[in-house]
Amino acid sequence: MRSRNYDLSALQLEIVMHLANGMRIDEIANNMDRSRSYVAKLADSARFKTNAKTLAHLVSIVIASGQLEWRNGGRELQSEKPKSLVDRLSEMSDG
Repeated sequence: MRSRNYDLSALQLEIVMHLANGMRIDEIANNMDRSRSYVAKLADSARFKTNAKTLAHLVSIVIASGQLEWRNGGRELQSEKPKSLVDRLSEMSDG
């Protein structure tokens, strides 16, 4: 089984990371020093690219794709190529 890498921009991935860590769109906009409407537009575009029905669905899709991982007590962006589900499960059983 391969992880799918969606064509999300760095800003879209950052927004998804903040959503995964429990922030609301207005909080993300404030944190990123962007307008609320701009952040909402990027989030909607990311939902469209991933065929997600909701923001929560978007977060789950991006996490499942391996583009976000759990580190340092929160979700962080994956900086290297996403690993397959089989590789991630193998690492979990080794550790």
